[in-house]
Amino acid sequence: MRDYLRPGQRLAITPGQGGFDWMAEEILGRELFRTLTVYAIMPMPFNCRIQEFGKVVQVQELKRRYRVGCVPASALDDVLAINTAMFGHSESCGSFLSCSLYPINAIIHPARLFSLLRGWTKTGQPLPENPLFYEDMTAECAALMDRVNQELIEVANRLVSTGINAGVPHIFDFLAKFVYQDASRTLHGFFTGNAAYKGFRCPLKTASAANGWIPDFQNRYFTEDIPMGLCVYKGVADLVGVETPAMDEIIAWAQRHMGKEYLRDSRLSGS
Repeated sequence: MRDYLRPGQRLAITPGQGGFDWMAEEILGRELFRTLTVYAIMPMPFNCRIQEFGKVVQVQELKRRYRVGCVPASALDDVLAINTAMFGHSESCGSFLSCSLYPINAIIHPARLFSLLRGWTKTGQPLPENPLFYEDMTAECAALMDRVNQELIEVANRLVSTGINAGVPHIFDFLAKFVYQDASRTLHGFFTGNAAYKGFRCPLKTASAANGWIPDFQNRYFTEDIPMGLCVYKGVADLVGVETPAMDEIIAWAQRHMGKEYLRDSRLSGS
């Protein structure tokens, strides 16, 4: 892509997690990067699933309300106008660091899979069925999401206290109340009851030697949401001195089965 970018062009990513601006500057080079407008859109506009790879997807939901962040910050009005024209009502989320820390997929997917699969990883026995990702979510899982999000908010608050514009909301306030304007009173009720989340199965694969289902640790819920989601949260938490026991527990569990080492001694210092 670098060879086709020209000064003044706009480069967008959705959702905005993972430190995209840091990676873009490293890959494109500082000189080119600083001639572009780079912005992030939260959440992703579409809830969809692949029907035929490379050809057809099934769109279940087109969202209508968004928050965006951009570099340079001076381009915000332009970015808001573009995103509003393409997708719907758009507001600023603050800085691009806020985008990297926003509570979206990395709050949802790892906590859901940890809650579902930590029993499997102790026994190795296939699960008898592949549950629905959202409708079958437990209250315990929603409570774990809340713990991770509260740790993230503490990280953001620590940044804000030093003068850095990096505030983040709770996922319930952002997704349920701002994006969907849902009447649910709890995070658990929102995910199990909102029509936008109906029908999605967990990222499991069929067991080769027996009937049932086993985890797919190559799925994007692991390969994206751990290193480019929770690990980004954790890395910033380390920098500002915030303890994150809930994040640590999920990352430590996931890395064992992914063949990775992100955490070492509760610090993001693995190889």
